[in-house]
Formats: sequence, C-alpha cells, structure tokens
Amino acid sequence: MKRYLLILIIISGIFTSCKNGDWEFPDYEYTAAYFAYQTPVRTIVIGEDVYDTTLDNEHKCQIMATMGGVYENKKDVEIGFRIDNALCNGLTFDGGAEVKAMPSNYYTLSSTEKIVIKKGNILGGVVVQLTDAFFADPLAVKNTYVIPLVMTDVKNVDKILTGTPLANTPNRVRAEDWDVLPKDYILYAIKYINKYHANYLRRGKDVITGDKNETVIRRKEYVEKDEVVGTHTRSLNMVELPLRITDATGELLDCTLLLSFDDSGKCAVSSGSQGVTMSGSGQYVVKGEKGSWGNKDRDAIYLNYNINFGKMQVSTVDTLVIRDRGVKPETFKPVLK
Repeated sequence: MKRYLLILIIISGIFTSCKNGDWEFPDYEYTAAYFAYQTPVRTIVIGEDVYDTTLDNEHKCQIMATMGGVYENKKDVEIGFRIDNALCNGLTFDGGAEVKAMPSNYYTLSSTEKIVIKKGNILGGVVVQLTDAFFADPLAVKNTYVIPLVMTDVKNVDKILTGTPLANTPNRVRAEDWDVLPKDYILYAIKYINKYHANYLRRGKDVITGDKNETVIRRKEYVEKDEVVGTHTRSLNMVELPLRITDATGELLDCTLLLSFDDSGKCAVSSGSQGVTMSGSGQYVVKGEKGSWGNKDRDAIYLNYNINFGKMQVSTVDTLVIRDRGVKPETFKPVLK
C-alpha cells in the first residue's frame, strides 16, 4: 500500500511540475518590405455587398504594402515609392486589351511619397481617391486602368524584395528575366460596378403575340430556383440586361435591355440590340421583396416593358430579386506585346 501511494505521489509531482512556457522564436535573418500581389484587380462596388463597402461608396480604395521577417513589428516602417507609368509600356491584359496607366486626373493619393506600416502591424497602405472623371470614362467598367507603383527606399526594415535578375536590363513583368521574381512593384488595376450590377433571380409573365399567341408564366415554387440573370454596368446609372426568349418555332432569340436609372431608382427601358425595339419602365426598390430567399428582405427591380422582334412581340412584367453582386477576388496576367 505504501509502495502504491509513493508511486501516485511521484506521478502527481511529475504532472504538476509540468507547465506550458511561452513559445519564443527568433526573427528571420533579415526583414523586408514588398507588395504581396503584383497585379491585383480592385472592383469598386457601389451600393451594398456581403462585405463592408464604405470605402467603395466614398469612391476610395487602398493600395497595401506588407513586411516580413519578424514575429512582431516593433517600429513604424516607412516605404518610399514612386508612380512609374513606364511599367505599363507594351503590356496587355489576358484578353488583349491595352494596360493603361490611370490618367493623373482620375485619382489622388493620400500620400505621394510613402506608405507607413505602423508599429504592431505588418500591413500599411495609401488611400486612392477616385474622381468623377474616372467614373465618366466608359472604359472604367472593365480591366483597363492601373496605378503603377515602385518601391524606392525603406526605413526600419533591412531591404526591399527587388528580386534577383538574370538579364542585364530585366523587365519586371518578364518572368524569364529573373531568377527570383521582384515584389517591389504593383500594377493596381481598378474598375467599378454600379449599384444595379448584380446577379438576379427572375420571375414574371410574358404575353407573346405574332406568329404564335401565348402567355408564359415564369415562377418556381421557391424564388431561389428561379432563372438567374445578370446585369452589367454600362455607366454609373445604366446597366445592360441580356435575355433569351423562345419564339413560336422554338428558336432562341437573344436581346439586350438597357436600364437607365435616375436618382430615385426609377428606370427607363430601351434597346441594346440592333433590329429590336424596346420600351418600358421600372423601379429599383431597396428591400422590396419581403421575406424572400433565406427568409430575408431583398432588393429588387420591378420592370414592365415591351419588346418588338418584328415577327414577334413580347409584353413582359418582371421581378428581379438580387442574389449576389458577382464580385470575386481577381488578378490579371500581364502580357508583353
């Protein structure tokens, strides 16, 4: 019995004497500043989305820099930079469109000289304020313009990740010129979508006359099972809505509606398709569909319009219930001409 108690005391002592200490790791052999992504695409989302769009609705965004090599940043890090429009020379986007340096009257920067990473953080940025001129440009709704920045100097870290070149005069975007790719630059692409740009769940009624007269009701038992259609930004107050309609012979007819909104959310419907005439009106209503999909109130567009294909006319009443804004993380791969 005494032997048994002695064993218990020893085991108890072993466990009570063990406790977790603080883990300590050494910093890396050097600290460095860099841009995490070289070719990000930032979509300014006007209106609401599942994430915070406060900056977007102020027509702002941030170009972020980061640092590495430490477990804790104990100093303010200052990264000098310059705008280098020459980075865009000879570049195209994946689809062949020219990569253009954003005109200087399209934006201002909160600082034109440096990015500060505050003590305790590993990220810091410069705020981009977009001007009305940017939103007035029809090319701003797609990948066209970039803000090209290059890091020039740094304080309170050891180095900038400038890469290891293989060529005597390396091009930053030509991978074969580098043994280790540079991360001292960024081609920050910016485009925007307006508040009406989204994927919608569509239901309604079509009254078809012409070669064949019929009435088509489009309405599933559950709204989330309705047809999905997408609107696409044309300008700050206009979207296009591509539709496909079946004629009397079963042939699919494609057409595009143009929806032009005023400040109150009312819209006029016109034709975006050659040889097809359209007219009508509508209204964008915030939380207009009560207890919709997911048992939540959802924004909606209510439309009443007529389409004349010549051989067939369609009178339509539509309800478009917003499903999502259709924005996802994006980068682009620059191509040298």
